[in-house]
Amino acid sequence: MHAPGVRYLPRDIDAGDLIENFLVSAVVSILFIRVFLYLTGYPSLSGQNFHIAHMLFGGFLMMTAIISLFVFLNKEIKYFASVVGGIGFGTFIDELGKYITNDNNYFYQPAIAIIYVIFILLFLAVRLFERYVNFTKEEYSINAIEMTKQVLIHDLDKEEKKLALSYFRKSDREDPIVKSMIDLLEKVVPLPIKKPSFLHQVRDFMRELYIRLTHSKRFSITVIFFFVAFSIFNFLGAFWQFSKVQTFAEWGQLVFSLTSGLFVLIGIYFLHSKNLRKNSYEMFKVAILISLFLTQFFRFLDEQFSAVGGLLINLIILSVLQYLIYEEKVMEKEN
Repeated sequence: MHAPGVRYLPRDIDAGDLIENFLVSAVVSILFIRVFLYLTGYPSLSGQNFHIAHMLFGGFLMMTAIISLFVFLNKEIKYFASVVGGIGFGTFIDELGKYITNDNNYFYQPAIAIIYVIFILLFLAVRLFERYVNFTKEEYSINAIEMTKQVLIHDLDKEEKKLALSYFRKSDREDPIVKSMIDLLEKVVPLPIKKPSFLHQVRDFMRELYIRLTHSKRFSITVIFFFVAFSIFNFLGAFWQFSKVQTFAEWGQLVFSLTSGLFVLIGIYFLHSKNLRKNSYEMFKVAILISLFLTQFFRFLDEQFSAVGGLLINLIILSVLQYLIYEEKVMEKEN
């Protein structure tokens, strides 16, 4: 018996990539808007009696993304919609301060922290989706059938054919429709893979470089050394500022910087004294999550967009730590 969610709400295997595109586009759009407005002196795009808020442009872009999904059926339109919708969402939510204050204050300081929390929750949701979601046989077959639409568009390349067949083989092989689709795909002659665009070439190069580096023992040691040094620096900086703390935001940064630093010290103990790398990485990850959810929140509350640098560094370190923990789990299973 099929679960109702599987039958009526099958999930897209590429959803993680699409949501990530949406998130990155939204963040970039906010940063671009803030920098542009700062450099141009916050100009008005209307006359004396009107003010056209840029959130309206955001709404238009989100509408464009949604309508494109209604009208077109090809796979590429999903990626187009994820980017355009992300830009629209970023343009829309950038004016959050106007709609949570009585005086329509665009510069309302806590608004930046609230926007930050929304994006960090989206980021973690993407990671959880990629890591923990297990797809059913029915969902594999539905995703494979979606890919076979490329046959009729005359745009099926070798990689797409290979991927569609792998999805079908993970689905119910006894299903007559699945059998028919496998037979059909195996007979189809795929097109040569198109030459990727410059941006895709850069992305693929960076991905291959990252994979090569992460398989190097020196890379792991270097990353952990950097992470420990970075965290200890924050820990000592917070401790040094203890006598100067005055505001609520500063107290929040201090308390959670010290808490994060404590978990770093525990991680160093596991790594140095017990040689328990996985436990050490887990402690470092807890420290980074505390920094992301709590320390950075108070930093944005206090410093607004000048705290973006710390946010990006924390996200990069978290991604690397997740990979290192994954590798340790694989090694445990092999042993």
